[in-house]
Amino acid sequence: MRFQGIVIAESCRVEAGDRQMTVNMGQISSNRFHSAGEDTNPVPFDIHLQECSTAVSQRVGVAFHGVADGKNPDVLSVGEGPGIATGIGVALFDKAGSLIPLNAPPVSWTQLHTGPTTLHFVAKYRSTGNQVTGGAANAQAWFSLTYQ
Repeated sequence: MRFQGIVIAESCRVEAGDRQMTVNMGQISSNRFHSAGEDTNPVPFDIHLQECSTAVSQRVGVAFHGVADGKNPDVLSVGEGPGIATGIGVALFDKAGSLIPLNAPPVSWTQLHTGPTTLHFVAKYRSTGNQVTGGAANAQAWFSLTYQ
């Protein structure tokens, strides 16, 4: 029995500054939320891909991974403890405004172009309960790229 295959280089390279970016969500008043599922204004962020080649892959999908909120599995947790906000998490959306499920395979795809390609997203604070209390509201996520 023989096994044959080819290992190819990745289709694109993630711009160095985007590998560990910080998205500044700003300050939001806790009393602007009145029920679970309410969102703040969108905060845009981009992932820049460089040196893309369409010789092997024509599309790219992005998945976001992180610790999910205990009340809403599609929202990033802001943590627990003294000084941490409660009843809130961070939701991520694609350029069309569709919620990106957390810890799931890509659900939307972007056409690649030879050279640079920019992937557009937005983040929003989302209430996960009927009451939001003030405090630090920091979340962390990792992203992975899937090529087709």
